[in-house]
Amino acid sequence: MGIWNLYFILKLLLLWAGIIGFHVLPNFVFALLLAVRLRPRWARIARQVIAIPAGVALLYYDSNLPPFARFVEQLPAMLQFRFSYIIELLGRFVSVRDWLLLAILVLVYWIVNRWLRVTTFVLLALLIVPGALRVGTLVSVSPVIAAQGDGATVAAAGAAGGATGAGSAAAAGAAAGAGGFLTGNGDVPLGASPNAALNSFYARELTRAVSLPAQVGAGPDYDIIFLHVCSLAQDDLDVDNLNNQPLLSRFDFVFKNFNSAASYSGPAAIRVLRASCGQPTHKALYDPAGPQCYVMSDLKNLGFTPTLAMNHDGHFDNFMQEVQQNFNIQGITPFDNTHTRVAMKAFDETPIRSDGDVLQSWWKQRMSMPDKRVALYYNTISLHDGNRLEGSKLTSVQSYPIRAKAVFDDFSQFIDTIAKSGRKAVVVFVPEHGAALRGSKLQISGMREIPLPEITHVPVGVKLVGFGNDATAAHGTPVTISTPTSYLALMTLVSHLIANNPFAGTPDLAQYANDLPQTAFVSENEQTTVMKYDSKMLIRGADGVWLDLKSLE
Repeated sequence: MGIWNLYFILKLLLLWAGIIGFHVLPNFVFALLLAVRLRPRWARIARQVIAIPAGVALLYYDSNLPPFARFVEQLPAMLQFRFSYIIELLGRFVSVRDWLLLAILVLVYWIVNRWLRVTTFVLLALLIVPGALRVGTLVSVSPVIAAQGDGATVAAAGAAGGATGAGSAAAAGAAAGAGGFLTGNGDVPLGASPNAALNSFYARELTRAVSLPAQVGAGPDYDIIFLHVCSLAQDDLDVDNLNNQPLLSRFDFVFKNFNSAASYSGPAAIRVLRASCGQPTHKALYDPAGPQCYVMSDLKNLGFTPTLAMNHDGHFDNFMQEVQQNFNIQGITPFDNTHTRVAMKAFDETPIRSDGDVLQSWWKQRMSMPDKRVALYYNTISLHDGNRLEGSKLTSVQSYPIRAKAVFDDFSQFIDTIAKSGRKAVVVFVPEHGAALRGSKLQISGMREIPLPEITHVPVGVKLVGFGNDATAAHGTPVTISTPTSYLALMTLVSHLIANNPFAGTPDLAQYANDLPQTAFVSENEQTTVMKYDSKMLIRGADGVWLDLKSLE
């Protein structure tokens, strides 16, 4: 096989290190075809021409990268990445230390190949090493625990849009056994198969919605401000020891077990802007929802003037357009942030503005507005992977804790500014998804193709600015919601605050968190679903096969 021996040795070492998977049969057949002696020179050349792309394709197939079709789909977006970010990403796949080891491997191979028939040992290793590592069968290293087999489809569950009805509710109740929405600590109720259980989950979610009050409770006027933060999960806080940030101790309500259900910004924004209804399928996010689902139009009907602001231009992946559409209100224009300070550059070199400058400027404008009540949706991408601080040579991973502390400080100062103005506000802090700082064997640091719990378990808090005597700090121990929740619970809490004005006196805050709806753990992207089922975390890819996540780690 000549130099191709190095290819297979390298793959076996990557397998041993847990960096890639390994499909034994395709690799062994490929090696045999390369080992066959061919006398005509033209035949040897033709084999090499065919083998090079085949070898690259097989390596991609063995890797934990997304399906190749997904890679092709995302290629136009990836071509916008700046060169230094591409180098940073390549370094996450193969570090400098790994390149040095590769150089040593080449040297050792060159010496050994002069005395031994390396091909024989490589062919044996292709069969022995995967078996020794217990990586699976000759076809796949991944143990299949369940496959498609039920007649219903998730698409059918999502086809109803936002419709509700007694018939669908009864069917959902029957599917759930006891009519519950979850079992255990966020498990989806058991079904005939994982697919059937997932379909029943989505069918039940179609029956759920928040009933907002007919009018705002009596008391002082206040604003509602949603701070939607890209790339911040609880796991990211743990990785960089950021749990002691002052902002995180100022919330009056804290959600400890919140699932954002998505690991990309567009779907996450749609989900939070449709938080008044149960969790839809990923596909259903791009279909119109029932009018009762849209948060900002609901708030407008209650007298809150809807506004939109971001610390970026929202051009990437049509983010701004998706947000405006899901306000479900005509004529929504974003706050002009172009006069604020540029704090960093995004992975495509577009400017990212200082959160503090944008929010303080927006608040100055808000104070000049005659509106009694305003609702703001604010989106920040300051923590997005690939961002580069102005004047810094740090990689985006190295600068993450610096950027995170700046975001927390800016938000905290914004809360202080509101308090000092004498106005009152309900500030909702909710991340879109995590940054995937830790990475795993399934995907490198920064990759979010698989919506793992470490990415979608996000820290959510609500601050009542102007509540009680101390307007700038938390009031004792915050009300903690530890049950499995998602957007429906968050919007239910907001609904309770609207119905019973918390700024009319000093009511017991715990009452607002009573009977918040729980939601089983299901996270989803276009081609991948992660579900907590039968005390296991299951994952389903584009091939429709369910796998136990633990078996892949």
